[in-house]
Parts: sequence; C-alpha cells; structure tokens
Amino acid sequence: MENLKLMVSPAPHVRKGSGLNKIMIDFIIALIPAVIAGVYFYKMDSVKILLTTVISSIIAEGVWNKFVKKTTFITDLSPIVQGIILGLIMPTYVPIWIPIIGSIFSIIVVKQFFGGFGQNFMNPAAATKAFLIASWAGVMAKPVSDATSAASGAEVVSSASGAAVEATVSLFERILGQATGSIGETSIFALCLGGLYLILRGRINFRGPIAFILSAMLINSYFDKELLLSGAYFLVAIYMTTDYGTTPMTKIGQYIFGVIAGVMASIIVIIGYNTEGPYYGIILANLFAPLLDYFCTKKIKMEKEAL
Repeated sequence: MENLKLMVSPAPHVRKGSGLNKIMIDFIIALIPAVIAGVYFYKMDSVKILLTTVISSIIAEGVWNKFVKKTTFITDLSPIVQGIILGLIMPTYVPIWIPIIGSIFSIIVVKQFFGGFGQNFMNPAAATKAFLIASWAGVMAKPVSDATSAASGAEVVSSASGAAVEATVSLFERILGQATGSIGETSIFALCLGGLYLILRGRINFRGPIAFILSAMLINSYFDKELLLSGAYFLVAIYMTTDYGTTPMTKIGQYIFGVIAGVMASIIVIIGYNTEGPYYGIILANLFAPLLDYFCTKKIKMEKEAL
C-alpha cells in the first residue's frame, strides 16, 4: 500500500463499454431538439451560424492536432458537440467572422492550451461568449427588443407608426418557444427534452441543473422578478453545469456548484442588467470547482502496517 500510485485520467470517467465517442453521439442527439427549434424560429440565419461554428471547430481541432503532430486529424467527436453548443449560444445577427473567431478561441485557447478535452478549467462555450462580448461588445449586443423581452418576459414589436409596442407572450409560448435571444435559447421545452434524454442515458445527472435553476428562481423571487427563467438559464443548466471537465466530481460539490452558478447568474441579470448573466455565472462557478472537490471529498486516512 505504501508504494501504491493512482493515475487519474481527465474527465469524463466512463464505465467499460462506454467510450468517449458514444458519449458525444448522445450529446449530439440531445442537442437536436434545440437545433430544430432554433432553425424553426430563425430560419437560414441559424443554419449559417451553426454550420460555421461546427465546421470551424473541426478545422481548428484538426489544425491543432497537425501542429502538435498527432497521428489523426480528429481524435474524437467533441469538436462537433462543442461547435453545436457554441452555435446555440450565438445570436443570428452577428457577422460570420464572429462565430469563426469564437470557434478558434474555444477550441485552441480554452481547450487545447490547457491540455485538451477534459483538462480545461473553464467551460469553453461560456468563456468564448464572454470573450466575444468583451472584445466586440457593439457587434454582440442584443437589439433593445430582445433585451427587453429577455428581462421582462414580454415581446416588443413595432407598430405601424414605428413606435415600440409591448405584446404579451403567453406562458405556453415562452416554454414551447419564441424568437428571442440566441439560437439555442428559443425553446425551454426543446432544451429540457435533450436534458431528459441525457439523464436517461446516464450521461449527466440532475444535481447541477436542479441546483442552478432553483437557486436562480429563488434569487428572482427575492427581487420580485418572474420565476420562469429565460432559455439561457436552461441551456446553461443542462449543458454547462454538467460539463465533465469544469465541474466538481463529488455529489455535494455538484449541488454547491449549481447554487453558486445560479445565484451569480441571477444577480448579474437583475442587478447588473446583463441578460448574459447565466454564462458569466457558470464561469465564476468554474473557478470554485477544484476547491469544492477538495472540501467535499472524503479524506481516508491510511495507517502504515507495522512491519
């Protein structure tokens, strides 16, 4: 026991017979409802963005592998999943060079610079969103109508006179889908459908998402805001609080992680008047992940046997 050495590989830690590519295929399947909803509401504009992020992510991964002299162009399907998620958090009005730069930054800077899949300390999609907003705020800024809709739950449309008129959006429409926010934020139902599939397949668990959503709703309630959150919250809850490499591995740690991210997300949205709060919340929570694992892991003391 004294000379025992344990080698732990980067996340995800999978069971026998469940390889990385099989996991990625399940994530691709789970993302299909959100993709379909985005395409339904944003038509070809969303297709253009999604194709750009996926293709750019694959090329960036391949170029990096060539640079570091890996034997294969693409080692797994993770660039495709990363490209889809990145496309889903993009608005459709940005110029095509924005998703291209975002894909390169996500794959090479956030992921590969830190050792590749499972070794990055920050969620690639959320970090990329923050990077693009910080670098090109004017380009990434949402139109006033979108920002107002996300904050109030109402849709702002133009009247015949050109004045802004607030139109009430029903609860059913908000859950099933509406053309507000980024591509993947349109339908809460589609996002939850994908999340349920991943839970049933055993690819993710409910701890992080539930803690994130409930804590965000609690903060909203405290500030007398609507309890029904925007699609951005659900996208982050399902696909970012469960990210293999940037979230805690311990059960208690996952709950705490979700609470930290959810509280910070709603505070940034409500107090900071920033509708991108869920993405910033997950980035801040990522910084606490190693600490949460450290304090939530049971320490086993091993006494040396007397010789």
